Formats: sequence, structure tokens, C-alpha cells
Amino acid sequence: MPDPTSPIVPLTAERSPWLRGPVRVPGDRFASVLALILAGLARGESVIENLAGGPAAAAIIRVLGALGVPIAQRAGRWHAQGIGVGGILTPDGPLDLAGAGPATPLLIGLLAAHDFESRLTNVAMTQDIVALLDFLLRNGVAVEHRSGDLMLCGPRFAIPLDLALSADAGALKAPLLLATLVTAGTSTLRLAGREPDPAESTLAAFGARLGSAADGDGRTLEIEGMTPLRAQAFVVPGDPVLAAYPAVAALVAPDSEVTVEALSLDRERFALIDALQLLGGDIELTNLHMGGKLMADLAIKHSPLTGAVIPAGLPIEPEDFAILAVAAAFAEGETVLEGLGEGARRLALTRALRANGIECEERAAGLAIRGQKRVPGGGNVTTRLDPKLAMAFLVLGMAADKPVTIDDGGVMAELFPDFVSAFEHIGGSFSSDGAR
Repeated sequence: MPDPTSPIVPLTAERSPWLRGPVRVPGDRFASVLALILAGLARGESVIENLAGGPAAAAIIRVLGALGVPIAQRAGRWHAQGIGVGGILTPDGPLDLAGAGPATPLLIGLLAAHDFESRLTNVAMTQDIVALLDFLLRNGVAVEHRSGDLMLCGPRFAIPLDLALSADAGALKAPLLLATLVTAGTSTLRLAGREPDPAESTLAAFGARLGSAADGDGRTLEIEGMTPLRAQAFVVPGDPVLAAYPAVAALVAPDSEVTVEALSLDRERFALIDALQLLGGDIELTNLHMGGKLMADLAIKHSPLTGAVIPAGLPIEPEDFAILAVAAAFAEGETVLEGLGEGARRLALTRALRANGIECEERAAGLAIRGQKRVPGGGNVTTRLDPKLAMAFLVLGMAADKPVTIDDGGVMAELFPDFVSAFEHIGGSFSSDGAR
């Protein structure tokens, strides 16, 4: 959350004649927390750059500290003093997972392979976590859960895992991989898909021994447990969700050509980019597998957009519809955002659109936006502490006829602290009205 003691400073985005050049976005959330955990399991000091901000990273740093891994920030980089595979300390008390989000299943997988009792508090149970606990129970892990608290205790003599994961159990793979790292012997995971994912790439970067072989329509992954991991200087790949903001800016600002560099290739995070391509956006992945890692650049060119139905089946989070709505405002014809349900977030978005002269209609199926190709702009947007709403309407201001002002430029500090400087680097123009 933004610092409540910071002054509230409105921020205005002005129309840019063009946007051009390379830009980077903050690190992918999942890759950030996985890198922190692996740095803790490595021996020696790892230095991590481009770590995602937010509560998940804060939670993992807090929990790893309680497990004996000191992590500190110096000069914009995070330094983790790893204690080696098998070196994690028995926690002195409960481990608070408040805000852990994507870090929660990873921590569960890691702790479940240790033969000491771990009590986790403020655990937000999801279907994926329930499925993970079921896998662990069937492999000798003691599990108790009640009212947000979770107790885990791994078996005294853990045996290597030998599991088959279906296509819809992909979210369990990374937590189980962490469990295999601290389990002696060779574990085997039979996977539905043939393509490796960023989790495997990150483990390999830290020295984990992984072997992969085709197996029918899928593949078999073998992991050598208790292999020492190497401390690394690791740069977290960019978050594809945050890449949507410079992507939309380039699509709607005339004569623009922008490259978002070094993005994670986690396909589950590309739904926004897929939706922009449904609108006709000229977007292409380039420089695939940079440096042998599952990363790529995203090249975007200004292109005419056409209204379309964005189906509810795309895995887009509610807070991410704002930037899609901005793209739809510049499209020709009607766009329907089917997955955006009723609630305060949709109400705030419709008010922001209408404040900038954009026609929209709330429907049972979602939000309909009537694109005009040219957007009047000139509105003042109440962000309600929503950084993604703020960033979306600053992007709108870069191509609207009149400047667009958000009520608090500081709301973006945690999620995308260098938003203004990153966009100024490619041609964006901003002004501040001062504290009020």
C-alpha cells in the first residue's frame, strides 16, 4: 500500500507526438519470489536485481529471515546470504504469510520437505493450495488447517517424489520442484506439456540438476535432490502484465514503436497481451530465449485497433481491465470486456472513462466501450489507491486530445516506482501540480 504519510501529489500526462525506444518494466512477481527462495537455498551471497515490489516479495523476505536467510536492499539491489540446501533453520514461532500471494504455495512446498513443524498464519486457501496439500499428504507430510492457520511437518525420512501432473495441475509444479530440491535422491515429475517454463529456467540458473525427456504427448522431468545450489547475480525478468502499459501507449500514440525488453515467458501472464492482439495490436515477441533463459523482448508498433469481444475465459485479473479499457477507447467500434464483473472497481473505471469523454455501458456480461479512435481526455481521475487504474489513465493521457490528471501520482510507487522516468525515456510527458 502507498505510504500514508507521503504528500498527495496529482500527476498529469500530456499528449506525446510519438513514443519510441526500449523500456523495461519491474520484475515478474512469481519469478521474484522464486529467485529469493533459491538464493536462500544457495551457498553464499546472491544479488537480485529488478525484484517486483509489493506484499508478496515483502512476505517472502520476512519469512526467509525467520528461517535464517538474511536479505537486505543496498543500492537498489537485494542481497541474500544463502545458507545452502538443507540449511534452513527451524522457525522459532509462527510464520506470517499475510500478503504472500504467489509466494504461499512455494513456501508450502519448501517447508513441507523439512522434518520440523512449521506453523503458517494468514494463509489464503485457494484451490491450487488445497490440491498441493493433497499431494503432500499422500507423500507423508503431516498437514493441519484451521481458520487461516496451517501446520506442516515433513516426514523424518523423505523419499523422492514420483508424481504425474495433469494439464490443469500446472500451478503445483514449482512448489513440488522446491520440495524435490531438499529431498535426497532423484525425484520424477511426469508433465502434460512438452515445453519448459520459467520455473525450470530459474532453477537451472541457480545450479539445480534437471533432466527432461519426451514422454508421449508430455515429458518426464527428473530432479537430483540435495544438489548444492550456486549463489547468483540474477536479474528478474520483466512482468508481462506490466508490459501492457507501454504496449498500449505505443499502440495508441501515433508514429510509435516501442520494445519492452527482457520479459518473462510465463504464458499464464500473457493474457493482456493476447487481448490486445484481439483488438488488432501489432505486437511481436523477439529475441526469444535470451541468454539461454525463458525471456524475450516485446516489439510494439502503433496500429489501428478494432473493437472486439474480450472473452471471460481469458485469465485477466479484475484490476488489469483498466488498461484494456484504455486500448478499447482508441479502437474503432465497440469492445466488450466480458470478464469484468460488477463492483467498486468497475464503477471507478466507468467514472474515469466518462470523465474523459469515453462512452461506456455497464452490462450483465461486462463493460461495453464505444471506441472513437480519437479520445477527448481532459478528465480528472480518482484512483482510489489503485495503481493500475492510475497507470492506465496516464497512458490514456499520452494519446488523448487533452491532458489527463490522476489525483495521486504516488499510488504507483510500490508496483512500478520508475513509471514516470521509464515513459519519459521513450517520449512521455508529465507534469505535477504539487502537493495539496
